[in-house]
Formats: sequence, structure tokens, C-alpha cells
Amino acid sequence: MHSPAKRKSPGTVVLIEDETMFRDLLKRLCRRRLGLTVAGDVGTAAEGLALCRRHQPDFVMLDLNLPDRNGIEIVDELLAANPRGRILAVSCENDDLTLWRVLNSGVHGFVDKNHASLEDLAQAISEVADGGVHLPACIQAARQRLRLDPRAFTRILTEHERKVLPLLGCGLTNEDAGKRLQVSPRTVRLHRWQIMAKLDLHSIKELIRYAVSKGFAKLKDFRG
Repeated sequence: MHSPAKRKSPGTVVLIEDETMFRDLLKRLCRRRLGLTVAGDVGTAAEGLALCRRHQPDFVMLDLNLPDRNGIEIVDELLAANPRGRILAVSCENDDLTLWRVLNSGVHGFVDKNHASLEDLAQAISEVADGGVHLPACIQAARQRLRLDPRAFTRILTEHERKVLPLLGCGLTNEDAGKRLQVSPRTVRLHRWQIMAKLDLHSIKELIRYAVSKGFAKLKDFRG
């Protein structure tokens, strides 16, 4: 997450949010209360990138749960389109993986849709738009938790293992996971064994439970 930088309040904003009702709420909040000009609002990552490249807005509201891509994956592209732009991420997910990815991305703030009030949202927008960084309690708690836990996935799993875990957590076989990752089933099997050994997990059920609890996999994606 970027450090604070004192700037003037930006004038233009692009909203990248797939929930129509929430997007309409954001538009009204930005226009009527915060005095921002909404350059455009869209519901997918692809549309959001195109809009930001066209308008180079001062401020972007970015949902992390988009239908075509995870919002975190497009942060670098958004900043490449406008390096001086400010980005506030929003999400209904606050698991350790999501919050860790937010902390290690280039966004300037985060809002948890589940717990933030309208006042919290307005404050976060103002802080980030004015050049600050918005770190809610859930982000700070996750950072502390991962820093103190000697068995945190950030410490003991490699980048490759963190790529394999979501697929295993969804119940994919070694063969299916291998096809997704373009590696052999034997390689996936080795990663599975290493992940389970490092995390002290003793069954596939425990592996799936861990993956879901930390945010690597979603129950709706499970293929049992």
C-alpha cells in the first residue's frame, strides 16, 4: 500500500463496481457530498481499465470482486495509466489473503463493505482523495496477525505454493490443477504434499478448510 502524499483534492473519479445499487450510491456520494466529478462508472475490470486509460482520473474506486478479474490484479495497470492517481479498494471479503494482497498492492486505502457505514465510506474517500492512506482496523489487525504468527502462509508458503493452494482448496484433482497451471500432475502432487506438511494438515478436508478460512478458496467454487 502506498504511503501518504499531500495533494489537492482530485476532481475526477472513475467507479469500478459490479453491484449496480452500490455503484449508484457511490455516484451520489461522490457528486453531491464530496464534490467530485464522476467521469464514468462500469462493472468490469476490462471496462474500468479502458475508462481509466481514456480519462486518466484523479481518483478510482475499485471493487476487488469483479466478474472478469480480481481487482487487485489490475492495480498496476491503473497506476501505469495514471501514476499520480489515487485508488481506494472496496470489498465484502476481509480474509487474511485479501487483506495481505491489499497491503502489498499499490492501493491507497481499503473499505470493508460488510462493516463500514456510509460515514466511514465518505471519510475513506476524503482521506485517500486528499493524498492520505486509509487503513481500517481489519487491515491493521491482519498485518499484526500475520507478522506475529510463525506459521502464517506469508512466512512458510512459496509463491508457487500460494498459486496451487486455491485450486486444491476448490477440490480440483492433481490432473485438473496441473492443466490450469500448465504443470504436470506430479508437480501438483509434490506441492500438495509440501503445503500440507508445512501447515501441519493431515487430510484433504483439512487442506480445503484451511484454504477457505484464509481466503484462498471460496465454497461456491468447490468441486466435490
